[in-house]
Formats: sequence, C-alpha cells, structure tokens
Amino acid sequence: MAGKRERIAIRRIENLAARQVTFSKRRRGLFKKAGELSILCDAEVGLAVFSATGKLFQFASSSMNQIIDRYNSHSKILKKADEPSQLDLHEDSNCARLRDELAEASLWLQQGAFVVSKRCIRQYKRK
Repeated sequence: MAGKRERIAIRRIENLAARQVTFSKRRRGLFKKAGELSILCDAEVGLAVFSATGKLFQFASSSMNQIIDRYNSHSKILKKADEPSQLDLHEDSNCARLRDELAEASLWLQQGAFVVSKRCIRQYKRK
C-alpha cells in the first residue's frame, strides 16, 4: 500500500547526525502547526524550543514579548485565585476545632465516660 507510513518508537535517537536532522524537521513541522493553529483559530501562539546545544528557536503569531507578558499576567491572576480567602481560613479553623472536639468526644466514649451537655439535656426535655 503506497502512502502508508510506518510507526516509529518514540525514544532518544542515539546517532547524533540523525538526531539533529530529526530535530530540524520536527521543529519546522511544529512551527508550521503552530502557525496553522494561529490562523485557523485566530489564536495567539507563542512557541519556544531549545536544541540540545541550548540554541533558541521561537515562533510567535504576534510579538513573543506580548505573548509572554500576557502569560505572566494570566499566571498572576491564577496564583491570586489560588490564595486562600479570609472566609476559607475561618472555615478551616472551624473545621480544625470541630475535628478536635470530635476526637476528644471519641476518646471519652472509648474510656466509657458519657458527658452530656446542658444543651443536650434541654433539647431532650423539650421533646
């Protein structure tokens, strides 16, 4: 069957020359796909690739600096959203207090002691 490609195993290419050729071809293909994504979807695309020798190759549908600035500002917004609010901290402290009370009550029950609060007695008498 003509045109059918053989699937290759994805692992490091040991031959240096073959690895460099593959890097170059795949990098061009990756940049082509990034450009297509930008055009087809009207998306801002920024792509940075470093070779094994540390050389930078980049593609940007607009300005790479603008894309990086936008990414950084978005990351700050997400980071701020991840910070716990005062309400969260208050709820956490309430949960911790209730957990401690439950642990103490469980300990009393295990030791055979039954402690009935005045509030429980009042509620029982109302019934």
